[in-house]
Amino acid sequence: MCGIFGAVGKKLNKYDRDGIKPILSSLSNRGPDGSGTLFLSSVVLGHTRLSIIDLKSGDQPMKDAISDTYIIFNGEIYNYKELKEGLIGKGHQFITNSDTEVILKSYTEYGTDCLDHLDGMFAFAIWDEKKKLLFLARDRFGKKPLYYTFDKDGNFLIASEIKALFAAGIRGEINPEAIDNYLTLMYVPPWKSIYKNIHIIPPAHAGVFENGKIKIWKYWELREKPIKDSYGETKEKIKKLFEDSVKKRMVADVEIGSLLSGGVDSTLVSFYAQKFSKTPIKTFSVGYEGYINELPYAKEASEKIGTDHYTIQVKGETENELEKVIKYMDEPHADSSNFPQHLVSELASSKVKVALSGDGADELFMGYGWYWKYWNMQKHTQLKNAIFSNPFKEHLKNLSIFSKKDRMEIWKDPSFVNDDIVGYVKTVRKNNIKKVNLFDLMTYLPGQLLTKIDHTSMMHSLEIRSPFLDYKLAEYVYNIPEEYKHDKKGGKIILKDILSEIMPKEFVYRRKQGFGAPIKEWLLEEKMEKFVRKELGESLNMYEYLNKGEINKILSAFYEKGDGTLCYKIWSILCLSLWFKHHGKYHV
Repeated sequence: MCGIFGAVGKKLNKYDRDGIKPILSSLSNRGPDGSGTLFLSSVVLGHTRLSIIDLKSGDQPMKDAISDTYIIFNGEIYNYKELKEGLIGKGHQFITNSDTEVILKSYTEYGTDCLDHLDGMFAFAIWDEKKKLLFLARDRFGKKPLYYTFDKDGNFLIASEIKALFAAGIRGEINPEAIDNYLTLMYVPPWKSIYKNIHIIPPAHAGVFENGKIKIWKYWELREKPIKDSYGETKEKIKKLFEDSVKKRMVADVEIGSLLSGGVDSTLVSFYAQKFSKTPIKTFSVGYEGYINELPYAKEASEKIGTDHYTIQVKGETENELEKVIKYMDEPHADSSNFPQHLVSELASSKVKVALSGDGADELFMGYGWYWKYWNMQKHTQLKNAIFSNPFKEHLKNLSIFSKKDRMEIWKDPSFVNDDIVGYVKTVRKNNIKKVNLFDLMTYLPGQLLTKIDHTSMMHSLEIRSPFLDYKLAEYVYNIPEEYKHDKKGGKIILKDILSEIMPKEFVYRRKQGFGAPIKEWLLEEKMEKFVRKELGESLNMYEYLNKGEINKILSAFYEKGDGTLCYKIWSILCLSLWFKHHGKYHV
């Protein structure tokens, strides 16, 4: 992984060698192994490097002398060796063994259509000196972030993290509608940022900045192409696709480990990863002392697979670890597993530079409880020959932390309350459970889960690779029959079937726990209650937007009247308050 920064314009003096140093320093977690810069008349490019592939000659910014193009790149291209062979066959010559140079040559050969050839996780920018344009792109699922804005002099700026833009002198203008979205979802939707003046390239999108204007387009999406393979055929194809996905994510010039919770997804990832390693891979897991604890299952999986296993227990100091994560986060984010993920990433980074994870399996294979609920609803209404009600509406209602009425009560200005978070699913036809699935894949996955995994791993300079998010696997699984994924008993049927060939049935078919933290229990601890009351009592910036009196009512209902259903609302408000506390100094 790496950190990238770029500036295009006519007044670039402040981004000289001295001016760019604090900017790159803000990205040092993403690239602790080195940094590089490029200064041309119309562009400045900066890069911090975490060395994974081609440790000796893969430095950036990288120049292609033939085409006079330059690149800064964050990510990994998994099929770069195959692409390189094809490009050599077309007459291209290479001077490094890096995947970075393969992107440059692919752009030279295919132009912006090079994205159709790239298989990986990435955010990159290519400066074309002849055409005087900057080509930007982000991977299909949005695993790597890429922000952009304009400075006071009209220069166009890009960066891996918002903190780099702040280091460049930008100040953020809060977008109240984004806060409203956060209060609904516990995260900012992946097609916007918390700021009006700072924007994000959405997942599966690319852009060209030319003549002072940015043009952005979508280059990939999941499309419905029903697959009629039998269950047995589907199972074998998924095994092959998944095995291929893991194999290509094991390519690196450094050791690769795996995050192993003991659940279905991480156990499958770790099993296949071990198949492609000559020595025991290192696996890592986290447990919650006194609460949720899957460490025994992780240990069982490790022993069966034959890994070198490391564990950590979350105990005490909840508030301190939470603050560390939120201080690093660029935007409000209230996933309950943020800081446990930070702790296991910290553990893993002490042993390896790269780790695999099971992210994406629940979204692809319908592993969440709402799919089972709607399966039963659908079967029931079919028996009655009735019209199946719109599942997405109920799904969104179940996801919402604050209802529209709640939000109107806690907002100082109710006119900010809106429902624009359904933007990515408007084109999906009504009354189709795939609308729910598409929301999970295109909104929840990149906005909540991948933002969490990217930031908590980059805090510790750890690269995370997610085999379930191989786009070829995703395109196939998205279109297999629903009954291969879930039924009235649960989800991920076909994955559990595959895992049962490796692990005992009682291990595979135990009740799903997930990676979430025991929020309610934590909030009720005496030390944590004092912390919550202190932070929400002293929060100043947040109350420019929200009504303190209404929030105090929620606190009273939870702590004094015992309404435990409010725990996630309090957690969301707490995370928002801490975010304002640590980031408010960068706001206008």
